[in-house]
Amino acid sequence: MENKNTIFITGANRGIGLALVKEALKKNLFVIACYRNNSNIKILKSINNDNLMTYELDVTNELSIKDVEKKLTRKIDYLVCNAGVNNGYGSFDSQDHSQEKIREVLNVNVVGPILTTRCLLDKINDNGKIIYISSIMGVQKHEGSRATAYRASKAAVNNVMISISNDLKPKGIVVTAFHPGWVQTDMGGPNATLTPEESASSLIENFLKLNLSHSGYLYNFDGSIIEF
Repeated sequence: MENKNTIFITGANRGIGLALVKEALKKNLFVIACYRNNSNIKILKSINNDNLMTYELDVTNELSIKDVEKKLTRKIDYLVCNAGVNNGYGSFDSQDHSQEKIREVLNVNVVGPILTTRCLLDKINDNGKIIYISSIMGVQKHEGSRATAYRASKAAVNNVMISISNDLKPKGIVVTAFHPGWVQTDMGGPNATLTPEESASSLIENFLKLNLSHSGYLYNFDGSIIEF
């Protein structure tokens, strides 16, 4: 068990995160799956696999992340910052963009990955990989849903990725971001073109191919580069 590569996934109790857990286990990875609170964890907790550990973790709370960090007995080969929220697709002047909801989106989607990376950095293996689940909605030229706060948060994540990749490249740590595709989740809706399983399968396949030459880029779920 100890020689398996370890993948650490936030937001792992539903949607793409849960699908990533299942796909990583299929690929014989040791999975550390984290969730924000005890709601909607029935499926995750029902997975019976010796290569799975689960922890409650709030990516917006530094103490919560450090508490999990202290419990880890394994080094991390793949850190996947997947936890994210969307406040809705209304225009910027709708109730979807109340001050409270804007703050939550930016706190979870932008502050969360920074805190998670910083607090877990000492647990990441040499030549480890840090992956931020972003979105094509954070690309300047993308036309589509308004979702002002969400788009702003994903544009920020893409640039956070650039900054942290520059900081960690001398250490041999790969830092990238991935657009998971338009996925049939609570966030993506039922009309999306990909199932969570299809997205996760392609994502994991491409995570396993990462090397230092990939650092600092935003990728589509199929491994192609997205210019932003």
